[in-house]
Amino acid sequence: MTSDPNPIVAAFDAAAETYDLVTPVQREVARALVFRAAAAIETTPLNILDLGAGAGHVTGFALAQWPDAKIAALDAAPAMLRKLRAKYPNVATLTRDARDLRDLPSYDLILSSMMLHWLDDPRAALMAWRQHLARNGKLCVATPVAGSLSAWRQFLNASGMDDAIWDFPPENFAAGLGARLEFSDFSADYPDAGAFLRGLKQAGARTPRPGARPNRAGALRRLLAASPGPFRIGFRIAFLTLSADQPE
Repeated sequence: MTSDPNPIVAAFDAAAETYDLVTPVQREVARALVFRAAAAIETTPLNILDLGAGAGHVTGFALAQWPDAKIAALDAAPAMLRKLRAKYPNVATLTRDARDLRDLPSYDLILSSMMLHWLDDPRAALMAWRQHLARNGKLCVATPVAGSLSAWRQFLNASGMDDAIWDFPPENFAAGLGARLEFSDFSADYPDAGAFLRGLKQAGARTPRPGARPNRAGALRRLLAASPGPFRIGFRIAFLTLSADQPE
């Protein structure tokens, strides 16, 4: 993701003011990621990079876990980083594409939560990120995989509509990289399906996948109005840990 007119970046940038209010799952995944990272590393990290930092869920938990570490937060959405800086003024921020780390140094720990699936080649991104690990460093990533948001897909598909949700990578997308892999399920409850859709937009995550068939607005409104509540949404999250010395 870059600072050019990328629709994904633009959507997250527009959601900077509401993101923290509508992302309880993202916050809990960030907490779980930092917990797992703390258990995976052998020594206290001095330099940490948060990739796809957004408004700072991971950054905040990392600061609490390693208060003496130097943390850099990278994201392509400038408004998101402004929110992060307002909360954590001592954190360095980098507005750039998460796939392009060419001039960045090595880090003892690289973290990324709920962002990898937005990239066009998640596997290639993992391999590129690992090149920026210091000796004995760790790359710890949390990403939704296939099966996430299935209730929304089923809700729309049952009425012949396209859910338009961004495609999530399969569970085995990192096979052969030597990653330590764990899966966990997270969920959030909404009053109804319409509330979920509004929350998706307020989180910046409503960019349709390429080639998605647009639904007729009137038909979608009628379907949402008739939807019973509550509406539970689930995320299947893969937690991956890669070491600097692992073979590709």
